[in-house]
Amino acid sequence: MIKICSRYAGDADGAGIIYNDAMLKVFRHINKYNEEGRLGGWIKTIVVNCSIDHCKKKNLFNATKSIGFEEEVFIEPEVLDKIAGKEIQQLIEQLPKATAIVFKLFIYEGFTHKQVAAQLNISDGTSKWHMNEARKLLKEKFNSLVIKEKTLHAS
Repeated sequence: MIKICSRYAGDADGAGIIYNDAMLKVFRHINKYNEEGRLGGWIKTIVVNCSIDHCKKKNLFNATKSIGFEEEVFIEPEVLDKIAGKEIQQLIEQLPKATAIVFKLFIYEGFTHKQVAAQLNISDGTSKWHMNEARKLLKEKFNSLVIKEKTLHAS
């Protein structure tokens, strides 16, 4: 659960704050767990929601702003094969904060654009724009890493 908190906090202190808030909610509301589904899934939902609340407090999203949607960016699978998981995670952390949050909710948590929009008080179009922007920026970063790697191996 601390990994989930770390995804959204950006630093260890923020992750600790999110984790503590989430565990406090778990213990305060454990009587509401009705044993339908797995306890871990119930706790994860609380952790994700606390992470979203933490991001909302930072006012990263302008609820009145709607951003148009561009054509979807596609990243070639062979580019991803050449990059380690840890490197990918570091590149995701370099994304603009709001874009990274939408990307994480969509990719890691499996939220739809409608769910992301509802959670962050943004439009579906804004969620789609952030997701596409994340893909575009990551594609640029991936390509520059692959070029650097090819240059190192050619030397």
